[in-house]
Amino acid sequence: MTTTPIFDHMAMTVPNLDEQIERLTGEFGMVAQMRSEFFAVIVDPGSGFKFELSKSDDDDVHLRHLGFRVDDVDASHASLVAAGMETAQGPQRQDFAAMYSSYLKQPGGVEVQLVKYD
Repeated sequence: MTTTPIFDHMAMTVPNLDEQIERLTGEFGMVAQMRSEFFAVIVDPGSGFKFELSKSDDDDVHLRHLGFRVDDVDASHASLVAAGMETAQGPQRQDFAAMYSSYLKQPGGVEVQLVKYD
């Protein structure tokens, strides 16, 4: 059983989604696990690390959140709240992504997503 969250993915918005997908899959050998007109999940086949990419509304790249895998989202979420993080979205089922997940805000930091995949 994993007790420490494992870095799983980085979610970003990018100005040119198609260009970024092509670069990551062509130049870096990553694989498009899921792709739509406005969203993609690109995976490194060696490590399993993922980029969640979506189109930005401007010409800049924006970091949306850092994703961490945990064995127990509820317990990890409660522990991080007790350590000073704030709930952005409480633990809940996300059927479209086949996972149980929550979001937390770090004081002065990047939003964090906790995930447990089916």
